[in-house]
Amino acid sequence: MNFKKISFYTLAFLFLTTWTACTVKNADSEIAMPDDEENGDDTPQQLTVAEYEMEQNYKLLRYYFIDANQKLGDINRYIGHGEEAGYSPDYYEFPDVYYMYSQMGDRYTRYIGPYYLSMYDVDMASDPSYNIAVAVEKADSQLVIAQVFPNGPGSKAGLKAGDTVLYVGTTKPGSAADFEKLTSGSEGDSVSLKILRGADTLDISTELFCYLNPTVFISYHDSIPVIKITSFENQSARSCVEAEAATDYVGTKDEVKAALNATKGATIIDLRGNLGGAFDACLGAAEQFLSKGDTIGILEYTEIAPDEIHQMILRDYLVATEEGAGKGRYFVFLADTASASCAETMLMGVTSNTKSPVVGSLTYGKGIGQYNMPTNAGGFSIITAMKVYDKNDVSYHDKGIAPDHAITDSLKALDKAAEIAKLGTEKRANSYGTKNQGHFSNSLAKRASTWEGNPRGGAYRVKKNPFMK
Repeated sequence: MNFKKISFYTLAFLFLTTWTACTVKNADSEIAMPDDEENGDDTPQQLTVAEYEMEQNYKLLRYYFIDANQKLGDINRYIGHGEEAGYSPDYYEFPDVYYMYSQMGDRYTRYIGPYYLSMYDVDMASDPSYNIAVAVEKADSQLVIAQVFPNGPGSKAGLKAGDTVLYVGTTKPGSAADFEKLTSGSEGDSVSLKILRGADTLDISTELFCYLNPTVFISYHDSIPVIKITSFENQSARSCVEAEAATDYVGTKDEVKAALNATKGATIIDLRGNLGGAFDACLGAAEQFLSKGDTIGILEYTEIAPDEIHQMILRDYLVATEEGAGKGRYFVFLADTASASCAETMLMGVTSNTKSPVVGSLTYGKGIGQYNMPTNAGGFSIITAMKVYDKNDVSYHDKGIAPDHAITDSLKALDKAAEIAKLGTEKRANSYGTKNQGHFSNSLAKRASTWEGNPRGGAYRVKKNPFMK
């Protein structure tokens, strides 16, 4: 299987909902929704494909959309209006389904039909690659391997950090970009390198395979460790074959834990540009900075009531289940306007407990999350079904998390973070933004436009669609 185009179907079974952090039931309530006729389900044999897709997506919204009670009307309100709204069946196979989702007034609650789903990479795992999975840097006019990613082709071939690259095949790479181009290819391609290790010149060959890139990287700035987290994934830094066969998660949480164990003392955690990812992965990552029993936050989420007619809205406390690898250490966080969703959840959960200072810019302000489910007709349903609050039941949604030191210049922000880390005394004094940033306005949700990929931020859980036959 080409993992770059792996479908949501495979991932729905691979990433079935599992809590990384233990939850304790706080309270629940039931919201009555329109009844089915005797709660009976029409089968695909009784309905056309379009009718069945409409009916089942209506039920998904009815059960899971967190604002369904306020925004979802009778199904007949949406039937027959899709094409009028601009959803041409040439591109939108099920116009009425698209129209129905657009009327929820939530740009994150969306339907992706088979046409657009096949066109875009919408994987729920870190980006796969076909290269030798190492990072190189220039040193004294030579390219030196700075990092060997675990379980990748380079690691399996025996490459080590500190190796000097002399040749890739018969070519001497002059830059990191040259090296990347020379060591990339397709599944099964062979790559040979001549490297210098100490006084020894070695010939090393490896075969490329599909590999899920790491999400955590270690560097140093002015002697202070910097741990950069690029996204939150349940599966990362392993081969696609291993990920598909796995019954466990090996992802960002494990990478964060390893990075904390590999560093010491005051440390900078860089969340700039991190758009989010798997909700369970960011909870697990947050745990690594906390003590067992610390409350990361509160999650409000939807489920189907036992009678299969009502929607339940539940509220759970998200509690750290283990002693974190970084517990008790001094941390300074970097964040910016591109830090969103799960990145904000982690930032909220850690700083509300540790009072770690934050440097950078006001974050995006996405305090909601989605359920992702494949549909019978080959489409995909993305439904806002979660709201996140801090341990004091306060939301940063649409307001963002405010920095203690507002610095937009990337290098200056890093310098300031290192300065604070060296002193190791400053505590967080700021909280959340004071006004709505307008990222979630209804006008953005109701445009009948071509699918443009995921909006910013992506806290999600892949759920099994209860209506999949």
